[in-house]
Amino acid sequence: MMTGIEMVVGIDLGGTKIAGVLTSPSGKILMDVNIPTEAKKGKKQVIHNIKKAIHMLMQSRKVKLKAIGIGAPGPILFEKGIVIDAPNLPGWNKVHLKEILEKEFKTDVFVDNDANCAALAEAWFGAGKEAHNFIYMTVSTGIGGGIIIDKKLYHGAIGSAGEFGHVIIDPNGAKCGCGNTGCLEAMASGTALKNLLGMDALSAELAARQGDKKAQAAIAEIAHYLAIGIGNLVNIFNPEMVVIGGGLSNMRELLFNPIRQEFKNYALKLPARSVKIVKAKLGTKAGMLGAAALCL
Repeated sequence: MMTGIEMVVGIDLGGTKIAGVLTSPSGKILMDVNIPTEAKKGKKQVIHNIKKAIHMLMQSRKVKLKAIGIGAPGPILFEKGIVIDAPNLPGWNKVHLKEILEKEFKTDVFVDNDANCAALAEAWFGAGKEAHNFIYMTVSTGIGGGIIIDKKLYHGAIGSAGEFGHVIIDPNGAKCGCGNTGCLEAMASGTALKNLLGMDALSAELAARQGDKKAQAAIAEIAHYLAIGIGNLVNIFNPEMVVIGGGLSNMRELLFNPIRQEFKNYALKLPARSVKIVKAKLGTKAGMLGAAALCL
């Protein structure tokens, strides 16, 4: 046990599970836990389970706690630590999570959007470790992301920066869950792929690798729309790299090769030549490591 050193807890709050990690100030993982979210039982139960996960991590080493970081879905008022509206968590509307947990644990608590946390994790410990300015995009059931400028998260005026999934790619495109049509999320997410093929990302990848023309065409369509979105982001931010995580990133070259080739059609030549498009490194640990990084 590391005595005399204040440790950090990072919690990734998901719709089905709460993943937590206890780290040293340098980000070394000392322990991790996973417990069910039990979202259907309501807000009170979920908050109880968050507290339970934190207590489990603290008691494992009987540590002195420096701070707690929480990555939560949906829009967050970062300064106040308020979860405005969390998808897949019934009853989560303007939840003062920072205040609730600081009262319980008598330590600083930081709350941010889960995609922002993943971006911060990649900045501190992952694919963006050597970069000062990069874009993180998660391509999964939906599409989200985070913006790292000078090694720091950019939150925007009210904390909603990085919602890449809701950039309009095709005004005549598919209806998005946000209410608009043709959002990147509606055109290029795992949900979009399932709507095209009737199968999830892993099944689509296997089918494509076995020569299924319909699966190959669907993945090419997803890559096409991602390339448009990334080309726009490269023009706006001129990042050193675009780091792509989430379930669809596991398709590796099947998705990345066409994106790398095609995004140049939509980006200006100079920033297109200098940017790297890479796969995220931290996988499922990104959310909780990023939540811990909020405290560091």
